[in-house]
Amino acid sequence: MIPKIIHYCWFGGKPKSELANNCIATWKKYLPDYQFMEWNEETFDVNINPFVKGAFEKKDWVFVADYARVWAINKYGGINLDTDMEVRKSLNEVLDSRCICGFEMIRKPFSAFFGAEANHPFVNDMQVFYDQQDEYKLVISTETFNKFLIEKYGAKPNLDEIQHLKEGITLYPSNYFSANIPVNFVVHHYEGNWIKEHKHFYSQFVNSYSIVKQFVENKNAKETIKHLIHHHKIYTPDQILDQIPLTYIVEYVKNKLLKRLKLKK
Repeated sequence: MIPKIIHYCWFGGKPKSELANNCIATWKKYLPDYQFMEWNEETFDVNINPFVKGAFEKKDWVFVADYARVWAINKYGGINLDTDMEVRKSLNEVLDSRCICGFEMIRKPFSAFFGAEANHPFVNDMQVFYDQQDEYKLVISTETFNKFLIEKYGAKPNLDEIQHLKEGITLYPSNYFSANIPVNFVVHHYEGNWIKEHKHFYSQFVNSYSIVKQFVENKNAKETIKHLIHHHKIYTPDQILDQIPLTYIVEYVKNKLLKRLKLKK
C-alpha cells in the first residue's frame, strides 16, 4: 500500500509562483491527512551523483527535481506531485496498489504523476537509470520510463485504460491524472521549463485528446455533441471541429460525399 506522503520539489530558491501556491492549496484541501515533503537545496543532496550535480550547476532545476522525486519515493514511498498539478479530489482510493502510474495519452503510459511503496522495483529501475549516468545530459526521462513499463512490466501502450501490471503496478487512463476535465483526480497545467514556449499548446493537446477519447468511447457520442451544442450551448460546432486537423475533416467529407453518390447510382 502507498503511504499518504506527497513529495514535491522546488529548486532554485525563487519564490513559488501563483500557480504553484494555488496548486499546493488544492493538495491541502483534498488531502488534509497527508504528509507533505518539499525537496530543495536544503533538504536534498544536490551532489548525490554526476547527473544531479551537473543539472544543478547548470541551473536546470527541472532535471534536478526529476531525480529527487524518484529518490524520495524510492526511499520513503508516497506520491509525486509537480507544483503545477491541481488536485480535484482525494487520492485515497488509488493507494491500495504497490505502485501507480497514469497515461498522459495513448502510447504514453508514464506521466509526471506516479506513486509507490518504498523500494518498489519500478521506482528503483528509474533511480538506477539516473545513477548510471556518468555526466549530466539532457534526457527526457519519460521516454525511458515508458519503455520500462512496456517492456519489463507489461503495459499495453495502445490501451488507454486501467491495466494491472507486474509487481502490483496499477496503470490508470489519461482521464485520471493529466487532462483538465471534470471527472479526473489531478490536472496537470504543464508549467514546466522543459516545454517553455510550447506549454500552452501541449496542455491543449493533452486536453483535446482526452475530450475526443471520451466521445469515441461514448456509444451515444453524436447525440451528446448535439446536446452540448443545441441545449446546453456549451460549445459551438466550430469549437468542436477546431479540435480536429483540417485535412482529416476534408478527407472525411470527401469520403462521405463519394459514398452517398455511389448509393444514389
